[in-house]
Amino acid sequence: MQPTTNISVVGEAIYPHLNKPDVRFNEAGEYKVTLKVAKSDATEMLKLYTSALDDSLKLAEQNHKGKGIKQAPKPYTEEGDYVFFKFKMKATGVNQKTKEKFSQKPQLFDAKKNPIPLSTIIWGGSKMRVAFNLVPYYTPMLGAGITARLKAVQVISLVEGKDSNLFSKEDGYETTPEPKAEVISNETSEVQENKDF
Repeated sequence: MQPTTNISVVGEAIYPHLNKPDVRFNEAGEYKVTLKVAKSDATEMLKLYTSALDDSLKLAEQNHKGKGIKQAPKPYTEEGDYVFFKFKMKATGVNQKTKEKFSQKPQLFDAKKNPIPLSTIIWGGSKMRVAFNLVPYYTPMLGAGITARLKAVQVISLVEGKDSNLFSKEDGYETTPEPKAEVISNETSEVQENKDF
């Protein structure tokens, strides 16, 4: 049975890896984003997650009769007035049933449901909705839980990484550049302005 696709409320993207997979901790690669949502807007999503977590616990208890099943860490955290929902998708892997290798990436859409070009880099601070599946799992070490599997993203307002100026000019210390230093600083600024860095 295919899991139900859910659509999140609009939230703010934190550390999105939506254009290219993150390979820092997983060489197979992982697309991911954390969505920062005001608690007042997150009520329905929290109900959905709680229900899916309960179902996962019940399923694990049925499959492991007589064993005490603990609850795995939730795929979200609550901090102050916000809830941070974590979504992820494996970039590559092997299908457990067919044993075939696969590669995948999330679909990216703009506010009008047009596909976003690959050249558009989505940065943190962008406002978006996320399409996701809540998938149950069980491991003896972690317990029973759910993972929020990323499927697609609709960007409502885009923040792109174009601005290479980290600082504004201030009164204070000013260096006297040497001719060689000028050449180096010109090269540096050209590298910084390249969107791919």
